[in-house]
Amino acid sequence: MIRKSILLAAALFGGLAGGAGAQPADALAQAVARLGELNGVALACQQKALTTRLRDIVIEVAPKERGIGEQFEQATSASFLEFGRSGATCPDGRSLAERIAAAEAGLREAAGAKP
Repeated sequence: MIRKSILLAAALFGGLAGGAGAQPADALAQAVARLGELNGVALACQQKALTTRLRDIVIEVAPKERGIGEQFEQATSASFLEFGRSGATCPDGRSLAERIAAAEAGLREAAGAKP
């Protein structure tokens, strides 16, 4: 329900701001969702240092907006549950850390933050 509200708000904002204004919001939403997905995997695989790193990335880089935090938490929860349902195997810590670094770069770009 909340995710639908966030998407609706983003669509409305994009419609009011024009087509070009929607792209950065979409990129930011996708970047935050990607970090949440990775956080769900890290949680499922008991990679506590990586979950801490992911949370720190969102806190440090993403805009300080309630919706951003909620989106991160929702993506984390969905990913964690899907990981358990699918019976997937845990990636090694190094490859997961590399995926996190790539997702961080995507968030920095989407948020207009310095590398």
